[in-house]
Amino acid sequence: MAWRPDAVCDGLLAKDRAQWLVGQGRTLPDAQQEVMREFPGVFHLRQRWDGQASCDGASAEERAAWLVANQQMDQEAARKKVMQEFPKQFTFEEAAVPAVESESAPRLLMSKGPYPADPAIGLSHTWSDSEPNPPRWPPTVKVLSRGSDYAVVDEIYEEMKSLDKGQFSKKRYALFFEASEKVHEVDLRVGYYTSVYGLGRHPSETQVRSVTSTNESPHPELGSLQNFWRSAENLQTGGHLTYSVDREGGMLWAVSQAAPLRRVVVDHNLFLWYLRIPPEGVTSKDARYPKQGVALDYDGWVELGYTDPIGDFASGGYMANVQVNGFVSLGSQQQFFARNCSARSWQTGAWNFVFVGCPGAPHTEPGVMKAPVYSSVKSTQVIAEKPFIVKDPGDERYRLAVPRAHEGRVGVDFSLAQEELRDFEGVFVCEPRHTAAEINQKLAEGKDLVFCPGIYHLAETLNVKISGQVLLGLGFATLVAPQNDMPCIQVFDEAAGVRISGLMLEAFYRPVEGASLSDLPVGPEALLRIGTGAASSSAMAFSFIHDCFARVGGQEAPFTARDELDGSRPSRRPVEADTTPLFTAEARCRNMVQIHQPRVVGDNLWLWRADHWLSDQYLVYNHENLCSTGLHVAKGPMR
Repeated sequence: MAWRPDAVCDGLLAKDRAQWLVGQGRTLPDAQQEVMREFPGVFHLRQRWDGQASCDGASAEERAAWLVANQQMDQEAARKKVMQEFPKQFTFEEAAVPAVESESAPRLLMSKGPYPADPAIGLSHTWSDSEPNPPRWPPTVKVLSRGSDYAVVDEIYEEMKSLDKGQFSKKRYALFFEASEKVHEVDLRVGYYTSVYGLGRHPSETQVRSVTSTNESPHPELGSLQNFWRSAENLQTGGHLTYSVDREGGMLWAVSQAAPLRRVVVDHNLFLWYLRIPPEGVTSKDARYPKQGVALDYDGWVELGYTDPIGDFASGGYMANVQVNGFVSLGSQQQFFARNCSARSWQTGAWNFVFVGCPGAPHTEPGVMKAPVYSSVKSTQVIAEKPFIVKDPGDERYRLAVPRAHEGRVGVDFSLAQEELRDFEGVFVCEPRHTAAEINQKLAEGKDLVFCPGIYHLAETLNVKISGQVLLGLGFATLVAPQNDMPCIQVFDEAAGVRISGLMLEAFYRPVEGASLSDLPVGPEALLRIGTGAASSSAMAFSFIHDCFARVGGQEAPFTARDELDGSRPSRRPVEADTTPLFTAEARCRNMVQIHQPRVVGDNLWLWRADHWLSDQYLVYNHENLCSTGLHVAKGPMR
C-alpha cells in the first residue's frame, strides 16, 4: 500500500493524523497503516474478501449468507457489510480502478483525532482504574434476552402509563433488548420516562415484534398531546396486529413534544397519529360502541358526543435515521420533524412538517400558505448520529458506539466501523447515588459517562474539560441544576468534539413564601453551557447535543394533569401589577443552552416554557454558533 503523507483525510493531512497516533504510543509504520485503513478510498485501496475470516464466532461467508437470507441483501452488499462490521479481519489491496472523489461527495468529519487548533481531540485513556465490564446495572435498567421473562415490560408500562402518576413520576426506566437472530416475541408499549434500546450494531440485529406509543386519555382533544418523554432506538419492529388504518397495518408511534424515534427499521407502515374508530358493524346505539375496535380500549366515546371516527390531537415529534419500508402516515399530527429518514411515501398531515435529508419527502413551493405546508431540505448540513450502546451476541462486554460526523448527508446510515467502539472499561456508569464530585472525578480521568435512569440532584456543576468525551443519558435521566444558580453541565473552551445526549436538564425549585417576584433570583443563566465566553475558541471538531430536554417544574410541580381540565385553576396572576408568587415554590432559568464555541450541532432540543413560572427564558443564547437539526419550544400547561 502506497503511503501518501499529503493525502487529505477529513480535512487533515495524513502525516499529521499518523503523528498524532505516534503520540499515542504507535510506531510510525503502524500509525501509517492505521490511517490507510481508516481512509481506504483516499489511498485507492479496497478490502479483499475472505470467506473464512472469523466474525464473532462465525465465518465471514456464514455471516454474509445470514444477511442475504434475513435482510434481503444481495451477495455483494452482504459481503460489503460484513467487511464494514469487521474491518480488522480483512486485508487491503490496491483497487483496480483508483477511486475518484467527487467534489460534491459528503466529507467525513472525524469525531476523534487531532486537528490543527485542537491537538488534544480524542480521549487519552489515562485513568488508573478501569470500570467494570459488564457494568453493574441498577434495577432501573433491564437487559432482556430472548430467554427473559417479558412480564417486566408490561409491569413497567402499567406503572408509567398514567397521565397523572406517570407524567409526574420520580421513576425512570431503560429497557435493553439483546441482539439475536430471532425476534423478541413481545408487544412493547412505551410509557412515560421509558426508553427502549436494541443492543445490536445494526438495528436489524434486534427485532421486537411490536413497539407502540398510544393514548391513555379518553379525550381526543388531549389524545397524543400528553404522549412525550419516551423513546425507542436501534431496533427493528413490525406493526401492532390490532392497529390499522384503512386496513393497512403498521407501527403506532402517536407522540407529541419531540419524543424521539431513532435508528429504527419499521417493517411495514408507521402511523404518527391515533385514529379512534368503532368496530365494524357497530353503531353509536350499540353498547359496544365506546370500545376501540382496532387499537386499545378507551371509554367515553358516546358521552363526549362523537359518532364518527376521529383522529386524536397530536402536536409534534422527532424521528432521525429511521427506515420505513412502507408509508409514513402523519394524519392528525399538527407538525413533525424528520431527519435523514426514508419511506416509500409520506401521507398527508395537518399543519406543517419539516424534512431534512429525507429523499422523496414532500415539499411545498414558497408562497403557498394553505395547510399542510411541507419544508424539505435536500441534505443535512452536518450530523453525527447519537451515541448508543452495543453488546454483541455471546459476549458479555458492552461498548459505546460513537458515530462519526458527516456533511451533506442524505437518507439513513446504519454503518458502524470497528474503531468507533469504546470499551466500557473507559465508561463510568452513573447512578443517582453518585455525587456530582464523584462524577466530576471520572470526567477528569477522561472517562465517558452513561447516566442510568433516575433524578440527579447536583450539588455542583459537571465540568467537561477533555475533548471527545461522551455524556449519554438513559431513560430520560434527569439532572437538576445546583442551587447556586450554576448550570447542570459546563463544557470548557479547550474541550471540542463533545457529545451530550439523552438528558433532561431541570431547574431546581426554591421556596417563595413571603417573597415578591422582584425578590426572587432569576435562576441559572443556562442549564447547559458550551464554552465559557472567556476565550475565543477555534475548535474544528463538531460537538453534538442529541435529544436534550430542558424544563422547569416536573415531578415536583404543585399540581397535576387534572388541572389542565379545571377551568377554576388560575393559569396566571389576575392582575399584571400583582407581584405575589402564584405558587409556594417556583423553578426558574434563563436559557436552555448557552453556546460560546463554534461548530455545535443541536439534534432534537426540546424546551418546555411556561410564562407563569419564568420571568425570562430562551431556548438558545448565541444561536448563530448552533447548527440546528431540530429545535422545539412547547409553551403552555403541559409538563
